[in-house]
Amino acid sequence: MEFDFVRDLDGRCRARCDMGHEAFGQWLTDEVDVAEAERLLVAIEAVDSRHQDEVRKEYAEFTLALGDGEAELIGHGLAFDSGELEEGMHYYDDAHYAGCGLDDLARLLTQWQAFLTGR
Repeated sequence: MEFDFVRDLDGRCRARCDMGHEAFGQWLTDEVDVAEAERLLVAIEAVDSRHQDEVRKEYAEFTLALGDGEAELIGHGLAFDSGELEEGMHYYDDAHYAGCGLDDLARLLTQWQAFLTGR
């Protein structure tokens, strides 16, 4: 997964992730601070070392599920009835769903923490 972090002109930290992982960028930007990143890194370690089977965490806009070497991020706005779309149209949901390996998520969180703290 490719990503980068930027500071807006107003000083707000933002994460941007590559196509197919955009939801992770939005989630980091809106819902993950330094302390939450640390809690998640501990949870990833617990799942990775089999001390815990699965971790599910609810956020304002997303639900994160960690388990069996994988992380899945599901936006609460994903419940969309595609039957409402005109024929030939498709609903773009990459901004509401993303998945990756636990190791990729740990790398993303570690670098996000470092960016937020200026390290």
